[in-house]
Amino acid sequence: MRRPLNLLAAAMLAGPLLLCGCPAAGPSQLDQLVAQRDQGREQVRQLQATNEGLQAMILDQRQQIKTLQALGDARLEKLYHVERIDLGQYTGGINTDDQAGDDAIKVYLQPIDQYGSVIKAAGEVTVQLFDLAMPPQENLIGQYKWNVDEVAKLWSSGFLVYHYSFLCPWQHGVPKHDQITVRVEFVDYLTGKHFTAQKVCTIALPPQTQPASKPQGK
Repeated sequence: MRRPLNLLAAAMLAGPLLLCGCPAAGPSQLDQLVAQRDQGREQVRQLQATNEGLQAMILDQRQQIKTLQALGDARLEKLYHVERIDLGQYTGGINTDDQAGDDAIKVYLQPIDQYGSVIKAAGEVTVQLFDLAMPPQENLIGQYKWNVDEVAKLWSSGFLVYHYSFLCPWQHGVPKHDQITVRVEFVDYLTGKHFTAQKVCTIALPPQTQPASKPQGK
């Protein structure tokens, strides 16, 4: 009988000690555990969403590859693409400062597709101005370049108006002659092809640069 009593007494004495020596998790610790659990669940949800997005992207790319393989290289011939470029009829000298004589050339560029329609095509543009009455080493009187982003901002469209427009002010003073050759190069970003067009324009010179008139014969 003495042994069970000893065990009971030992248990009664050890109970308070256990309660005092092993403190339970407080509310702050429980909150941290709950927050960690929720954070883990959110990370798992995000990973699942990312995985689903990647799977959808892979399926979409596979479908695109199959479609392109079925169409073949001939599809490029069916796309609207530049076949040539034209310079608009109003390409020529322009007066921007209300002083006598032109002070720039305004270039109107029209990319033309394989069906003869004007299209807004992405590309780079270079304009060169020549005074061919000058000696060969001096006849290039202006050169201007626009990158693809700059060209995109210069498109105009509306009623009977479809063109890019480029303003080319004199770079080396007023030309000495009123016949200016405008040469334009367009690099098409779809095909990588280079297209050129040129036009001779008559500009208005200020009075002091007008060519001297030839004396009339008697």
